[in-house]
Amino acid sequence: MENSWRIVSSTRLIQLYGLWLIAALLGTTEVQGATYYVATTGNDSNPGTLAQPFGTFKQAINKLQPGDTLYIRGGTYTEQMNFQDPPKTGIANAWLTIAGYPGEAVTLLRTDPVDNSYGPIKARGNLAYFVFENLILDGTNSSNGTAWNLRDGNHHFILRNLEIKNFKSSGLHIKGSDIHVLNCKIHDNQPPPGIKSRKYGIYFAYGDNVILDGNEIYRNNGGGIHAFPGPIRNAIIRGNRVYDNNSSSESTVPGILVFEDTDYYDGTAIIDGVHLYNNIVYGNGAGGIFVSNGAANVKVWNNTVYGNKGWGVNIQIGLNGMPVNTIVQNNIVFANTSGEIINKGVGSVIDHNVIDDPKFVNATARDFRIQAFSPAMDAGVALDEVRVDIKNVPRPQGVTHDIGAYEGGGSDLKSPNAPRSVSIN
Repeated sequence: MENSWRIVSSTRLIQLYGLWLIAALLGTTEVQGATYYVATTGNDSNPGTLAQPFGTFKQAINKLQPGDTLYIRGGTYTEQMNFQDPPKTGIANAWLTIAGYPGEAVTLLRTDPVDNSYGPIKARGNLAYFVFENLILDGTNSSNGTAWNLRDGNHHFILRNLEIKNFKSSGLHIKGSDIHVLNCKIHDNQPPPGIKSRKYGIYFAYGDNVILDGNEIYRNNGGGIHAFPGPIRNAIIRGNRVYDNNSSSESTVPGILVFEDTDYYDGTAIIDGVHLYNNIVYGNGAGGIFVSNGAANVKVWNNTVYGNKGWGVNIQIGLNGMPVNTIVQNNIVFANTSGEIINKGVGSVIDHNVIDDPKFVNATARDFRIQAFSPAMDAGVALDEVRVDIKNVPRPQGVTHDIGAYEGGGSDLKSPNAPRSVSIN
């Protein structure tokens, strides 16, 4: 598979991955690196070709240079991938790509004993310009630990088409900038029996220019997406299905949380410019979408929020302040147990939302497309940033935008690699 970061033109680059990489790549020629292979049937005395793959990650990683690609053949691996000792990193015009071989299932099975602060992939610190794709990270045999921590200087990581499951802590912990998490499944991350603790699908602690797009996040005992405490600036959370999280009575965290805590990092935390749109949030145990405690300029657009315990959309005062300039438009918010939308913020704009029966195709079967006679059809406000729906159907299809995550008449099918245009202002 050709590295998807090879430059064809600046226009194509914008279509695929957005504006955040342009400054780094304009006017450069991307390095065409070597391709290596590793397999459970390989041998480290081999040259690492498709016909004669390496037998261990250690040998393969030692060979990598910026611009290279490592393909992992199908099978289950218990060896930890270690990119820190010695450090391996990509550079702006030569990304490193680590990928499961196309059409084959590659499972990285975390087992004890390993350093409990790391999961199957050890790549913290000032390491950057990585693409990881088509991998399964499985914590079934581990006793504790988050699946993956991006922190300590990590930046410019693409995690695409991963499955992260069965860890005894959170699935993904982000403390870095320019991180993209695309089309991943993150599920069933729970503490060990008898341990009272919240574990999240994605714990987004801080970072700028982070995009969480097209992910399916479910059955984690804490929240689905937890953006806390900051600083977080210019983040996009879109096109995700976040459901059936917070099943534990110990958890009071909603499906998606955006919560600034100025006490957490020396009183300087800032959350500003988080945009949430085209998400479907349902069946979570402590509410749908929650914005609180001084978060500023949060946009909640074209989401479908259904059947959560608690408020559907909760704009709430906190101990350190209240949300400022929150915009809530074009959302379907229905059948949540405490109510649909509550606003205790300052400067909020809340309009063009449907809070009565939206006439879903089949909510029982979790088909949240709208029928032709839905009150959400052609009832929204035009939003320049929301140009497609959750399945990449262009908006509008009618007179103006439909309300909710689906544009009416949209298919419920989507290619997992369908590109989305990205703009962070």
